[in-house]
Amino acid sequence: MFIKTNNKTHEEETISSEEMVSVLESEFKADEVDEILTEIVSGIYQHRTSVAIYKYKA
Repeated sequence: MFIKTNNKTHEEETISSEEMVSVLESEFKADEVDEILTEIVSGIYQHRTSVAIYKYKA
């Protein structure tokens, strides 16, 4: 499952894989999204925006 942590409140929210893909597609080229998702699920990468931190939790 993907976890979104709000930067201001530090509240964690579970988001769907579709929502995670949507976040990534808004910032990266389509051909990069699969690789980034793999890195997030592998624990190599946490995606950060000005609003939240996104990570994967098994």
